[in-house]
Amino acid sequence: MKSYSQHLKSTQEFGEKNNTTKKPILRSSGVFPVIQNQDYSSSIHFLGYWLLKRNIPKITLVITLRNADGKTLLQKTKIIDVAKAFSINLNSLLSEIHFEPKNNFFGSIETEFHSTQDMVFPYPALMLEYHNEKFNTCVHTIGRIYNDPDDLKENESLKVPESGFDIYGSDDLNSFLSFVNGPLTNNEGIIQYEVTNSNSEKLTGSFSLGYLKSFETKLIEFKEYIPNLSSFLKNTSGSISLRHNFEGFYPRFLVGTRQSSLPSVSFTHSYYDCTSRSDKTDFWDRNNNTHNDSSIYIPLFTKNSEYTNLIIYPNFSPCNFSINLELYNKNGEKVHELPKFLHVDTAESKLHKINFNEITSNYKNNEIDCANIICNFDGEKIPARIKFGLDVGMHDLKSKLPCNICFNSKMGNPLIENKPGSFHWAPIFPHRNSVITIGNFSTLKNYQRDSEIEMTFFRKEDSSTISKKFNLKANCEERINSNDADIKQFIKTEGWVTIKANNPYIQGFYFNFNNSGSVSGDHFF
Repeated sequence: MKSYSQHLKSTQEFGEKNNTTKKPILRSSGVFPVIQNQDYSSSIHFLGYWLLKRNIPKITLVITLRNADGKTLLQKTKIIDVAKAFSINLNSLLSEIHFEPKNNFFGSIETEFHSTQDMVFPYPALMLEYHNEKFNTCVHTIGRIYNDPDDLKENESLKVPESGFDIYGSDDLNSFLSFVNGPLTNNEGIIQYEVTNSNSEKLTGSFSLGYLKSFETKLIEFKEYIPNLSSFLKNTSGSISLRHNFEGFYPRFLVGTRQSSLPSVSFTHSYYDCTSRSDKTDFWDRNNNTHNDSSIYIPLFTKNSEYTNLIIYPNFSPCNFSINLELYNKNGEKVHELPKFLHVDTAESKLHKINFNEITSNYKNNEIDCANIICNFDGEKIPARIKFGLDVGMHDLKSKLPCNICFNSKMGNPLIENKPGSFHWAPIFPHRNSVITIGNFSTLKNYQRDSEIEMTFFRKEDSSTISKKFNLKANCEERINSNDADIKQFIKTEGWVTIKANNPYIQGFYFNFNNSGSVSGDHFF
């Protein structure tokens, strides 16, 4: 893990004093565990955003398919010189090597984007999807192979566990982690774990993965390695922290849960467990009276059979803080405020869940549409990394798995006020009831800035686009549904949408509400 201040500098965050000797990023990569069996397959999706955001006219993509042992089965190149929707389908790659479709496949796909101009980020904005007709699950780029020794040194300067996601352990629901080892072999991969159940009780131990080959792909079901996990979790979700001895690759794990009764998966990515980090660089030093310490907008799905939970994992640097909830209707009116709704003492290492269905049930006509989550920290110690989990699901259908979005709260940073605007993008799958949610919310305590929004829709078939413009008031949310007539007519299979605003505070998420009850989603790029 690199320090948060170094992260801001290396990604050229707005307002940061950047190192003029910084090397340009000419290789941006990601590596993904992929699977194909009788129940579902895998795909990787992306938009040719480099042409839009960086004005880079051409990118070279190298795709490498490897089996579980790390052996290269296929390598091919593709030129990205148009802004449209792209996909890499595992099924298509396997057909190129004449792989028998009746056989199961487990391995990895590595994507390497090369440019002669600085791409800024060493990890590209890609989305991994596992899917069949009844479900899909998706997450943005996870692990990657480092570009060079300097890249490795910078990212492995601080060793912390991975955490920040839901786990289950029952007859029907089995949680897992998966990753692709880097080019370095490991004589004995070791994982130490600490499981926290819904009562905040702890279960600790360790297990060995044995010898790890170069570029080997691993899939570990926790129940097979952690004794008595099912009974400890008490038939509900918990969380886990994983300390490991892996080196030579960025260890952002693919983590999730497999459901047996409806052959399906729900996954997200792991995140830093910062409970052991208490140095100066682990805290934000920009207290400002006009800004909240940190805050984040979230959409609420609480009508009909939908539900929304906010998960606060025990993964923060040592601190105490209160969570305030501001509840808004679709017109941007604050319906109610719940100050100090929850107090978090990290010394207690508790797992918290905020059930928004219980909260919104107290209001007539279920008029609450979204919430602003405000974190106020005791004293001047504000953790630089504040990550939560957003679970959105549907009751009483075949799927038992909500999405489990790993997302960060926004730091109260006065420098952002000078930023002229913002640019985001997200995927759309029209046949999966996609919903795009856009929020105009800020860390400013007295926020009143409206925003002009321009949405541009892209599709896979060609480079044509359609656009939509509107004004979004402060503290308002707009939802775009893939079933809207113009979008449904334009995007036939899959597509993307860009969100350009003259306001730096625009935030958002995307969701897919499958008819089976499976819900997938993630935050905007």
